[in-house]
Amino acid sequence: MENSVPHSDKVTIKASDLRGILEYVPLYRGQTFVIAIDGSVVACDNFANVITDIAVLRSLGINVVVVHGIGRQLKEVGAERSVELSDVYGNNPVDDKTLSLAREVSATVLQTIIDTFATKNIRCVSTNAVRATEVGIISGVDYRNAGRIEKIDFKTLENLLSLGMIPVLAPMAVNREGRIFRINSDLLAADVATGLGATKLIFLTVTRGLLVGDEKAVAVPLGDVKSLMESRIEAIDPRVVSKVQCAIRALESTKTQRAHILDGSEFACLLTELFEKVGCGTMIYSDEYQKIRKATRDDVSTIYNLSKSSTRSQNLVYRSRDEIESKIDTYFVYEMDGSIISFVSLLDISEGAAELASLHVQPFYQGHDVGTRMVDFIVREAKKRGYKRLFALSTKSAPFFSDVCNFTEVPPTELPKTRQEKYEKSGRHSKVFVMMLG
Repeated sequence: MENSVPHSDKVTIKASDLRGILEYVPLYRGQTFVIAIDGSVVACDNFANVITDIAVLRSLGINVVVVHGIGRQLKEVGAERSVELSDVYGNNPVDDKTLSLAREVSATVLQTIIDTFATKNIRCVSTNAVRATEVGIISGVDYRNAGRIEKIDFKTLENLLSLGMIPVLAPMAVNREGRIFRINSDLLAADVATGLGATKLIFLTVTRGLLVGDEKAVAVPLGDVKSLMESRIEAIDPRVVSKVQCAIRALESTKTQRAHILDGSEFACLLTELFEKVGCGTMIYSDEYQKIRKATRDDVSTIYNLSKSSTRSQNLVYRSRDEIESKIDTYFVYEMDGSIISFVSLLDISEGAAELASLHVQPFYQGHDVGTRMVDFIVREAKKRGYKRLFALSTKSAPFFSDVCNFTEVPPTELPKTRQEKYEKSGRHSKVFVMMLG
């Protein structure tokens, strides 16, 4: 992979690429991303391009914190000097010789990162905002120089970000008395993301993402990842197990919404993952399902009022307040900051089929994947309830269902008989789409 990195003078940016990026600018501006860069990525030929990607993020008003690893360099130096390492990644007991090499290697990697940022005219700063303490003795084993995070000075990090700086954190930290410890960079990145309320936690490694056997997971809900770690951890590429564990830790805090695992040796990996719908790595997410909930009777008035504008534009079928109230148990709402910004209904239409109905997204939030999240949620809900087919009817949103949500257009005769009769009586001539669920 490292030998296939294209030269920058051969790369061209099309206007369509810029338009794609600009769609996300209002969504990402002012947010904070924590990027954990493995030592193997720092050592690869694509590292300068990774820094260029980060420079693009900064130019778009995105705050960035970098946490770096040293595993690759530590193994190489240990082999060169014939030093048997007691630990490479900061998870196990760290003896004095390993700690000494880790200090040396960490300083070298840090300087490489600072120098590369300088070539892009990006200001960064190494900071001692992390304080460690000893891991101590676990199950009778003395972890010696292995450390755990005791405190992170988030105020300092926030001040640096407000000045337009990129804080760079190393996997080494001292305690109150100045004793130095080796800490795990993945865990450090997760705790930094949680404390800063970072929107994204991004791990750059040299795998294609979360691999389960030979298959790569592209977008996975947090609940599924936790189940996977409990039931099939042996099938997961061991190089990403720590990253998945730390992603779960960060996402369970509810402050960080998404974690990504990317191949840092792939050209433009960051920009591809963040600004293209398909992406190139694995995204683990939790925010959608924390914000989507079953509707209650208290939501009837809001749903009715929001639906009126869509009814006037003929995007939704008119439903009275009484009708909405009578079927409120079929509705789900997407809530943000205490306000409902989207709703949808899941209806049983017999013959093992369900209908995704009454999908509405407030205009301000359209174009930010809220509708897609609602559809994804309904698909998951329909599968859990055992439906075999999920239908959606639309007069104006055909491309959304077919191109974005992967529904297939079918003739109305594919509808269950009772729903087909209702369709014919409506006279709306909606297009009919279906997704097979099992």
